[in-house]
Amino acid sequence: MKREKTAGSKTILLVDDEPQLRAMLHDLLIGRGYDVIQAIDGQDALEKFKQNQQNISLVVTDIVMPRMDGISSYKIMRTINPSLDVIYMSGYVPERPLPEGVNILVKPFSPVDILKAIHSILGD
Repeated sequence: MKREKTAGSKTILLVDDEPQLRAMLHDLLIGRGYDVIQAIDGQDALEKFKQNQQNISLVVTDIVMPRMDGISSYKIMRTINPSLDVIYMSGYVPERPLPEGVNILVKPFSPVDILKAIHSILGD
């Protein structure tokens, strides 16, 4: 089922190795008018980013995943698009402080939490 693109629709690259969480977030974001590209891990995300980089406004990624973690894949994406924003998701609280301007949602989080985080970055 393809949605009609609205003039203001933004594309989010959603990366998580948990199929249930990815599906739930996908449905939530589509329901709010975002276009969503799903990836199963950092390597998959990097491939999909390279194919769709001109459309992607934001990366929402888990940190700990097989093959390539979210931080490593995002760092590579930033070399291609330095202005690309990210929201990290993790089941673990970081041991060291995150760099300034880095957004992290600690799992479990509510739909309201992720929508607020996305809205604060994309401002739509």
